[in-house]
Amino acid sequence: MSQIVTMPQLGETVTEGTILRWLVQVGDEVKEDDPILEISTDKVDTEVPSPFTGQVTSLLVEEGETVEVGASLLELDGDSSGSSVNEKTSNEVETVSEPVKEVVEVEVEEVRSSPVVKSTNLKLSPVVRKLATENNVDLEQVTGTGSGGRITRKDIESFITSESQTVQKPKEAPSQQKEKQVQSAEPSSGEISRLRRRIAENMIMSKQTSAHVMTSVEVDYENVEILRSKHKKSFKEENGFSLTYLPFISLATIYALREYPVVNSSFDLDKNIHSFHSNINLGIAVDLNQEGLLVATLREADSFSLKGLARKISDTSSKLREGSYDLDDVSGSTFTISNNGSFNSFLTSPIINQPNVAILSTESVKKRPVVIEAQDGTDSIAIRHTGMLSLTWDHRAFDGSVALLFLNSIREKLENSDWSQELN
Repeated sequence: MSQIVTMPQLGETVTEGTILRWLVQVGDEVKEDDPILEISTDKVDTEVPSPFTGQVTSLLVEEGETVEVGASLLELDGDSSGSSVNEKTSNEVETVSEPVKEVVEVEVEEVRSSPVVKSTNLKLSPVVRKLATENNVDLEQVTGTGSGGRITRKDIESFITSESQTVQKPKEAPSQQKEKQVQSAEPSSGEISRLRRRIAENMIMSKQTSAHVMTSVEVDYENVEILRSKHKKSFKEENGFSLTYLPFISLATIYALREYPVVNSSFDLDKNIHSFHSNINLGIAVDLNQEGLLVATLREADSFSLKGLARKISDTSSKLREGSYDLDDVSGSTFTISNNGSFNSFLTSPIINQPNVAILSTESVKKRPVVIEAQDGTDSIAIRHTGMLSLTWDHRAFDGSVALLFLNSIREKLENSDWSQELN
């Protein structure tokens, strides 16, 4: 019985994908959950497993082709329950066994010059095995994060990165350093990476879609800073990561989104639909070591405490930087925060993460002189920790009054809330 494998729905906002590489060819036998191809979307590159068991009879699209969700990709001839594999005759088993023997002999030969292919029993896609071989990776040292512990391409890439960081480069002679500096000054060019291309396309699309306006307010973080200073040592010892301003800002933002739900919405002018989201799926922009940017999604973020938000932000950001994330980690956000303050920014006008209608930029917090008004009306100058909050918003969805009310709600909560209850 023939089965057609179609382009899967890889997230609620993903409508199409590009075929990067076929991992099977016509005539190959595949089992259910075996990887069959690599697909690139505007959110993530991923391997797609087969939903059926059978023999590949036809590849219906070419590598490099972009297809819509639901499009036919591959045809399998076999029983989707997997029983066809057990019904092979002895002649079929003998026919298959000979090529397997040849593969084992090739891999044993490679072991003499490289530690790569020790594990011939591992369930690997051709692209993963090739990447491991090219980079001298001992597969027995790689932890698989795929289904059933299968080693994926991202596992190999993460292992290569971690290994390269532990290798110390030999010191260069002054003449070599000088030569290297001269070479680095020369102009160079190269292909744009897929991630960089997706970022470029999404940013242009967003600017062409939304009516971007930027509004900002100044926030006095002194009360937050006093609490952070009191708890930061014990917090790091308990959780393994630092207590930053971002969880406080995120929680205050969640409270403000409840007050002004229009900021937690999506606006589709073409379909004449303005959707108000019941859940707050908070997006956090994550820098991938200056190689690109992805938005981590904290689903139902309004259900987290301050500590829970801090832990979720740290865990998800690490997954993105290590390349061990899946589609749920980078899709479905309803409002986004860009933490530019971690790079010492003063004022930023970020581009809206579609289909959101606003994005908040957190700026750096510094000690600055501030005029303080006492209860008796007298003024004094004090040194306080202050910083800007910038909101880029879609003027199609709401107006400046809402933007400022929303920002001032965040500011008021950061300045006046009793945050100690969240940390005790």
